Amino acid sequence: MSYRLLLAMVSTVLLASACKTIDPAQAKPAVITNPSAETTAELTEVVSTIFNGRPVTLAQDVLTESNILSIQIAEHKKDGLPVMGRIEEMPRQFQLIKHEEGCYLFDSQNDTLYPLQTVQCQAIELP
Repeated sequence: MSYRLLLAMVSTVLLASACKTIDPAQAKPAVITNPSAETTAELTEVVSTIFNGRPVTLAQDVLTESNILSIQIAEHKKDGLPVMGRIEEMPRQFQLIKHEEGCYLFDSQNDTLYPLQTVQCQAIELP
């Protein structure tokens, strides 16, 4: 079984249980302390699943300097030209938060927390 298939299956199970009873107001904003290919792959899989399987590309240092992640879906192109014209969808915003010992990706659009298994994070103070 390939690593990507295993990661996809694990992520699907985790996302199915994503409805946690944590109040995001009780959690602290956080940044990733262990950035690696594995943490980037997990974040990419979670965000892609949130966007119904659309491909997502994230930098390896994502969420290491800020707890905010904004995703703008790229326009659809065929032969290098936009298919649907301009994108009118607003960027979707996520926050990395820490609650007790766990790290979670919070989707502010639908108030859902997604637990992250490979990510270690540290709470930060916002200005």
